[in-house]
Amino acid sequence: MITSAQIVRYISNRGWLLQAESQKFDYYRAPADLGFEDAYDLPVPRINNSVDNEKFLKNTLTILADIYELSFDELSVVIAENNSVFSIRIHDNDTILGKIGFHRFEELIDGLKDLLVDTASFVLNPQIVTKSKPAEALRYLNYCKFLQTEVGSFVAKIELPSEEIIKEQQIFRDEIRASEINSKLISVISYVSNSVFESNGQFDENHFDENQENLNINLLKDLEKIYENTKSENIQFSFSDINDTKKIQTEGIYNNRLANLSSLIKKLDETLNEENQTRLLGRVINLKSSNPEGNSNEITIGTLLDQMPVRVKAKLSSEQYQEAVDAHKEGRNIEISGILKKMKTQYKFIEVMAFEVRRN
Repeated sequence: MITSAQIVRYISNRGWLLQAESQKFDYYRAPADLGFEDAYDLPVPRINNSVDNEKFLKNTLTILADIYELSFDELSVVIAENNSVFSIRIHDNDTILGKIGFHRFEELIDGLKDLLVDTASFVLNPQIVTKSKPAEALRYLNYCKFLQTEVGSFVAKIELPSEEIIKEQQIFRDEIRASEINSKLISVISYVSNSVFESNGQFDENHFDENQENLNINLLKDLEKIYENTKSENIQFSFSDINDTKKIQTEGIYNNRLANLSSLIKKLDETLNEENQTRLLGRVINLKSSNPEGNSNEITIGTLLDQMPVRVKAKLSSEQYQEAVDAHKEGRNIEISGILKKMKTQYKFIEVMAFEVRRN
C-alpha cells in the first residue's frame, strides 16, 4: 500500500506546497501549471492508526490518478516503487476498443524491444551508430515489465527501472543508472517530434552539430520501424516518473513527417558511407568538457592530413579524455583511429574506434 510519506514526496517533487494542517490531514496547494481555475488544496492523511486511514489514502490517490491521468497500477509503479512508466498510445478506428491486430501487436513489441535496447546501447556507447549491443543494455531490458492496457485505444505500457545500476562505476566514469537511459529515450523521441517531424526535411552540418546528443541511427530507425510496421499514423508517447509527466503527441505523420525522418536517416547513412576509417597522429591543442567523468568530452588535435596541417575534433570517453589531459600536460602525441568527416572549417571523428597516447 502506498503511504502518506510516499504521496508527499511525489507531489512535493511536482511543485505542490504545504498550505494548511489539521488533526487528520495536511493540505497541499496545487501548482499553477496544472491549470485549476481556483486554488485547490489536496488533503493528504497524516500517518495514524485510525480505521479510516486506508479509505482516506485511497481517496487521495483517486484524485491524483485523475489529475495526472494515471491508473492505480501506474501510480504504484511511480510512487511506491520509484520506477517510471513509458507508454505508447495508438489511436485509430481499429484500436478504439482497446484491441489491436496480432500482426500490428507483434511489430509493436519487436519495435519497443529494439527501441529500449538501442537507447541503452546509445547511453553506454554514445556514437552515431551502435554496432553492438552491450550486455548492460540487455540487463536494462530485463528490468522492464509490461503493464495492463486500457480501453479507448491500444496502449502499450512498460514499467521502466529508475534506480537500478546498469553499469558499475569505473575509474574515470560514474556508474550508469537506468534513469539516465530513460531520460535519453524521451530526449530522442522529443527531438524527432519537434525537430524532425516539424522540419522542412533538409538536414545540414549545423543541424547535426546542434543535435549530436540525440543522433543515433539505430534509435532513429527503431522509431521509423514502429510507425511503418504497425501502420500507425497517430501515436502518443508518454513518460511518468516521481518528478514529472511528459506527453509527446504525434499525429498525421504520413503527411511528410515520416518522410522527414526517413530523409534524416538516409542523410546520416550517406555521411557514414562517404567516410573511411582513418588513423591520425597529433598533439592536443584544445580540451573541452563540462563534466570530465561523463561522456561529453571533446578534444581538438593538430595533425597532418594528406601532408596538410589540419585541426581535428574527437569526442572521447571519460577514461580517454583523462589520458588526453595528461598527454596535453606532458606534450605527448596521441593517435586516434575512427571514421573521419570533413566539416566546413575542420575535420571531426564522428566515431572513435581506437585511442592511444604515444609514449614518444
